Amino acid sequence: MPKVPDDPLAEIGSAPPTGGWTGTEVSVRLRRGAGGTVRVDGVLCRAPVWFHWDGATLWLVGSGASPVGEDRIRIRVDVGAGVAVAIRSVAATLVYAARGTGTRWDTEIHVAEGASVDWNPEPVILTERARHEATTTVHAAGGADVRLDEVLVLGRAGEATGALRSTLAVRIDDAPALLTSIDTSLPAWSGPAGVGNCSVIAHRLRVGPEKDPAVTADASRRAALLQPAPGCRLAVVAADDVSTARRSLDAVLTADLLSVIRPKHRGR
Repeated sequence: MPKVPDDPLAEIGSAPPTGGWTGTEVSVRLRRGAGGTVRVDGVLCRAPVWFHWDGATLWLVGSGASPVGEDRIRIRVDVGAGVAVAIRSVAATLVYAARGTGTRWDTEIHVAEGASVDWNPEPVILTERARHEATTTVHAAGGADVRLDEVLVLGRAGEATGALRSTLAVRIDDAPALLTSIDTSLPAWSGPAGVGNCSVIAHRLRVGPEKDPAVTADASRRAALLQPAPGCRLAVVAADDVSTARRSLDAVLTADLLSVIRPKHRGR
């Protein structure tokens, strides 16, 4: 297993790739079998992405530079009852220059009753010539336990950001609980009423049986905590760097999960 980088921005070159992929789809099912072992099946590998399961953590690995051009990538993870899984990526995702209609990345996560998912990949970094659409859809049963972190870096150092529309949708017991997005095509999206000229935007979704906290905001951290539905909380932060964004998420909405197995960091 490749080493997980301490700095997600390290070792990312400035030269854009020359190729791309369209119509890529990977899907993973995790089910608890006899003796308590977790069975993993599905389409785990299709360029430029693949999954690796180490017994406790499901690793998302990039096998090529993507998204780029007009790439279309879809990821589906289905976690069965009684399964506890941490999901990580081994490196940041760099969104390269777009062509035509631009790039798209769709993530769909299904979490059954009694299952626990801790989704926390490395950041997505939007380059100046990117034109990218991303959707994350969570389908959770009423007894599921979910933490989902997403961190977005708006441009590399010394570079303006590209265009982005990113949407998070949540359904609990098939009822809509949350629909939120960031869209850089909207007027004044980067101003005081938007992201406040910050270069990093992050959110943490918590779905689970914990007692719901009061809706709060933390102006000093440029953070807010929302409760769009019972059993569903969303922390949103804006920051100048990834480390500050992650600390703010921890301060606003605890990182603890009730039953998720923590990931094994191979090679560290």
